[in-house]
Amino acid sequence: MSASSKAHRSNQRGSVPAWVPMVFLAAGFVWVLNSLQMSAREKGVGVCEVTRLRLHHEPLYFGDAWQRRLERILRRHEQVDLSDSAAIASLKAEFANLSFVEEVGEPEVVWPDGLVVPLRLREPAACIRVGDDFLPVSDDGMVLAGYSYSPHEVYGAMLPVLGPSDRLLRAGLPSPGDFIQDEALLAALKVAGSMQRNLIPKQQRLLGRVLIDASREQAPDGLPGGVQIDLDGKRRILFGRPPGGDFPGELPAKIKWMAIVSALDPDSERGPWDLLDVRWDKPILQVREVLDDNF
Repeated sequence: MSASSKAHRSNQRGSVPAWVPMVFLAAGFVWVLNSLQMSAREKGVGVCEVTRLRLHHEPLYFGDAWQRRLERILRRHEQVDLSDSAAIASLKAEFANLSFVEEVGEPEVVWPDGLVVPLRLREPAACIRVGDDFLPVSDDGMVLAGYSYSPHEVYGAMLPVLGPSDRLLRAGLPSPGDFIQDEALLAALKVAGSMQRNLIPKQQRLLGRVLIDASREQAPDGLPGGVQIDLDGKRRILFGRPPGGDFPGELPAKIKWMAIVSALDPDSERGPWDLLDVRWDKPILQVREVLDDNF
């Protein structure tokens, strides 16, 4: 069977060359279901042992929870008669119902005893907090399977968390397969997506744990654009407006993220800081020692 991941990341996404997502999109990720022994019936019809599988093309993200859910479906079917179109359609339908599967291609019978099922996978862009756990979220707002005690990691960097979590409590805690409806959380998701598009994994790792709060329309100074990004160490970033809107004079998200990376540069001689304002051409950084002098 096969699995294909959505090629919606920009050319700067991770360490993946620009051409790889396009190749993946054209060729698809495939899970190849093969039996290790050939079986033929009187009609020469093959039987596929679907509990035996092989992954072709490693997706950008494929969590253990996703693997277990696919294997659970395969164990229920055990064998598929390759002449039974209804059985193959049933397998396809079960894959389509998985939260992390965006699209299922047409299964292809590989005689005498193989089956290829192309799957296009959703890719996590952020996390939400659900009680004491975290669930990944794709960039279209779909909550994906895979509960975790900490934010999920992609390329060794933690995915940003959408906040504040009380926004979820108002509408009831979502489950895998639900879409986020809250406008503030969707705005925070746009900021998370811009981080994934503009920072390579090495840069994302500099941020550590990230909480994106887009619930305020205004910044502390009363100006429009109240998105705040909180990092470990009680550090806060004033980000301005979420990307994607038509706001004259708003700095491009790429410039803001480059300013954030510069402020987090471990080789920089600047001391620890508490507040970084990246809304302006020249970022404003308040160093911790300066703040302490005011108290």
